[in-house]
Amino acid sequence: MIKLSPEASARRSLFLDIAKHVLSECPAEKLMKGVIKASEVKNFKRVVVISIGKAARPMVKAILPLLGREPDQILIADKGHPFPSERGIRVTKKIMTTARDLGEHDLAIVLLSGGGSAMFTAPVPEITLEDKIATTRALLRCGATIQEINIVRKHLSQVKGGGLAALLHHATVCGFVISDVVGNDLSTIASGPLTPDPTTFTDALHVIKKYKLRVPASVRRYLEKGPKNPLLETPKPGSRYFTKVTTKIVADHMTTAKKALEKANAMKIKVIMLKEPITGEARHVAEKLLLPQAKKNTLLIACGETTVNCKGNGYGGRNQEVVLGALKHLSDDQTILSIGTDGVDGMCPENVAGAIGDVALRKAGDELKLSIADYLRRNDSYCYFKQTHGLIKTGRTGTNLGDLMLLMVGGGRVELPTSTLSVSRSNQLS
Repeated sequence: MIKLSPEASARRSLFLDIAKHVLSECPAEKLMKGVIKASEVKNFKRVVVISIGKAARPMVKAILPLLGREPDQILIADKGHPFPSERGIRVTKKIMTTARDLGEHDLAIVLLSGGGSAMFTAPVPEITLEDKIATTRALLRCGATIQEINIVRKHLSQVKGGGLAALLHHATVCGFVISDVVGNDLSTIASGPLTPDPTTFTDALHVIKKYKLRVPASVRRYLEKGPKNPLLETPKPGSRYFTKVTTKIVADHMTTAKKALEKANAMKIKVIMLKEPITGEARHVAEKLLLPQAKKNTLLIACGETTVNCKGNGYGGRNQEVVLGALKHLSDDQTILSIGTDGVDGMCPENVAGAIGDVALRKAGDELKLSIADYLRRNDSYCYFKQTHGLIKTGRTGTNLGDLMLLMVGGGRVELPTSTLSVSRSNQLS
């Protein structure tokens, strides 16, 4: 059992309390309050709701009371992540059929959230689902940014990169987005089904070459055919397909940081909030970006989305790797937490949101003869924190606003409210 000083215990409890507050304030029902009025909907002949991504069902639940009428159809694509599935293909085909059928007097309300790139899937006829899965796996493991991953995805899809907008172009389209992408690039969120795609087949081939990816032969053949046939290219800015499309981002990474700041202020804690989202290789984030900015008895709040260059065969995710990479640099009075707001970090045997770490946890690892360097080399952060009881579990949250990171130096003198969570061996948030 890890022995914690009163100060370390206070910091852990503080972090878990802030994380719990952030997640309680970020469900779709709260984020989407008032995004559309019944008066904007009533004059259309048909109204169809299409919801895509990890927050698809909560977003539907949130928007239905705002419409003032029953939608003629509700279609939800929220299965198959991180890899596309047959079920996802079946739902996507239904959405494509409905989209083609809508006319100029109809309204399509499209709700988008993170995870949509895998869940909303219709591979081009030249490649199979297995080819798409193999390509996705290679992209996720190589350390490519989400923008680079989605450049390739868009050029292997019938619906990404503006493809859905092309199918819906006769109808009026209102899109509402919960963004998990740093910078809120609409062409990247869920691979931009409603947004013009500024990238090309040549760009997709560059990603394959840059990371020396081994992809199925059918995928390479199709991507190499693209530059020679303009008809295969995704819809570009200025296309007629987007003249009746409007899209609004209702929440993003900074929403989580602001909610964390809100809770910290209520607890009268000194705070530094980084305005620029955190990106880069997960294991180096704390060392290069967070730790140098830490100040005594001050909470550092950051948000963003890092990447993992996965060379090992272990379990874990970018948030767990952020914390594992930070462990060797922590001093006695420092604590770090990193979680994915969707409650699912990487690929693990169970749903894990992320991890929390401090010197006491590192000492527990040393006592078990666990080498941080070895676990990083194997990309096995999950197994390290499973043994040292640093995993944070929230369950699937029904939202996806990227990652929340907290770092604190000192803080033992903070008077915690009686509602503060106790730190269990599993760090379960409920």
